[in-house]
Amino acid sequence: MIEGDFQDFLIEKPVCLVFWELNTPLGALVDYLKNKGFEVKGIKEVKDLLYWLNTANVELIILGASKLEEVKEIKKFIDEKLPIEKRREIFVAYVVPGGKTLHPKEVFLYSANLVISEEHLNEFPRVYERAVRYWDAFYRNFKKAYSQITSNI
Repeated sequence: MIEGDFQDFLIEKPVCLVFWELNTPLGALVDYLKNKGFEVKGIKEVKDLLYWLNTANVELIILGASKLEEVKEIKKFIDEKLPIEKRREIFVAYVVPGGKTLHPKEVFLYSANLVISEEHLNEFPRVYERAVRYWDAFYRNFKKAYSQITSNI
């Protein structure tokens, strides 16, 4: 579990949480995310996820695992316990060996915004940016309507 620090509450950048149990080094991915303006933090369990959700502005969660069993509890929390309005604000990406990169059915089956094969990780910037454009277009009308409804309450 993460030992919190008051400095965590002072983070102003959007936060990217990364669970990583793959052999591929994370260096280039972390560099890309930092260049995109993210504060990158590692997580290992649901308690870590909860800590950051309650402490910072989490906008991206990347789960890199050889087997879904490794992220079963985190996935279950995201899918079943994270309030839906909060879930719609967080982009969730899975990096898995042999995954079907950008394939809509694969994304649906993972309840994710992006699935990328570990073998395509070197293409992460292009793949991620394409998936974000699709996600933005998909939720644009929902977010507009939700904003109008909540502003009238």
